[in-house]
Amino acid sequence: MQHVLPHEHLKVYEKALAFVRIMTPLNDMWPPYHSVRDQMDRACESLVVNLVKAAYHQRTSQGIYHLECSVGSVLECAACLDVVSIKGLLDNVERDKTKRALLEIARMEIGLRRSWCPTVHEEAEQYGEKTQHFPHESLQVYQRALQLCQLLVSEVLTPDILQSRQARKIDEAITSLLLNIAEGNGRFSQLDHRQFITIAEEAGVKLAAYLDLVSLSNSDSVKSAKAILHEEMAMLVALKGYLVGREVYES
Repeated sequence: MQHVLPHEHLKVYEKALAFVRIMTPLNDMWPPYHSVRDQMDRACESLVVNLVKAAYHQRTSQGIYHLECSVGSVLECAACLDVVSIKGLLDNVERDKTKRALLEIARMEIGLRRSWCPTVHEEAEQYGEKTQHFPHESLQVYQRALQLCQLLVSEVLTPDILQSRQARKIDEAITSLLLNIAEGNGRFSQLDHRQFITIAEEAGVKLAAYLDLVSLSNSDSVKSAKAILHEEMAMLVALKGYLVGREVYES
């Protein structure tokens, strides 16, 4: 019977459950109109469920795929923590403490993948013991997106309009943009990474449209936000082109 539910024997699974148990009550305290609340809930669920599926299939291609999905969800959770910190829903001390727990999970999952697939892609080394942050956090494209989120939260998504439909669409778009950059950076396949960048691009296009819709009520702030968005979109296009080039080279 010990092999029927192999995930129960994984230490990383215990760590993942412990993280979700800590995160759930925090997440439940955040107002439901924040897009990041639903995203964090989904990411936590995906982290655990994909880890279970990975353990069941183990060293097969399907098992490795689910393990990579779980790693991606870890990165998505980390990006969610950046968003809630910007929104003032979580203080920086608690954010950093929670991120350290996530980083430990990421390292354990990368180590597990390495044991299942000895030819693991070299990016796995970024999660070595000396790493104190997630690799996506050092990317200029991610940092610029954080700046855009900060501007939107402080000057556009003010409490008096945050519950309006258009404001929620802006919130959804900037959250999606950030989370897809983070999750995509954790994928070993260049094709998978590029697909996440494409989703981030689509979120940026949607964001541009809704910023135009609210521009009459907050024209100066929206103008500043769109200037940053133009830079962000250019970086996403460049990143996707780079990934296409690497994919062709590696094939």
